[in-house]
Amino acid sequence: NTTGRPVFAQLIGEDIVHLARTAAELLRHPVAGIDLNLGCPAPKVYKKNVGGGHLRDPAKVDEILGALRHASPGLFTVKMRIGFDGTGHFDRLLDLVNKHDVDLLSLHGRTVKEMYRSDVHYDFIARAAARVKCPVLANGNITSATTAVRVLSETGAAGVMIGRHAIRNPWIFRQCREAFAQKPVTPVTLGDVHEYIARLYD
Repeated sequence: NTTGRPVFAQLIGEDIVHLARTAAELLRHPVAGIDLNLGCPAPKVYKKNVGGGHLRDPAKVDEILGALRHASPGLFTVKMRIGFDGTGHFDRLLDLVNKHDVDLLSLHGRTVKEMYRSDVHYDFIARAAARVKCPVLANGNITSATTAVRVLSETGAAGVMIGRHAIRNPWIFRQCREAFAQKPVTPVTLGDVHEYIARLYD
């Protein structure tokens, strides 16, 4: 990694022994920390009881978080959704984040079954930001710098996580930083697009 930016190693799985062993092996490399994926909504993933599939079983989440917290003396973060096919376990899952001293929670404001189709339930992200001890990143439909500012205001989150819309607009990170600093958001020019495409194919 020559960017100077921290890189986290993300794990997905259900076997606690293998997850802990893998975390220990990864920490022999210069990663900034370990991240656990509890949010992947792909059916081929959750049907194997990994990713978002874990959200059906808070007891298993408790075990996994405990094992990975023990295996990760540095930063340990979690990416999750607000539930599997409902939100009945939501507060219990947040309490487990607190119990195991997770350092940061990235929360996508949809259930696993909602995938990317429904509106994002930003009110649940606000509940998480108020309940957990660690910083919360709001995730889901952060389509622009304007949206990012609004979501931070609505949720009280510490920041936003941007996924698919960074592919559509790779300048969104710069634009968000400008908007957060209450500076004018720099428009993207045709020259910016041309330079970006040229760099992709160099």
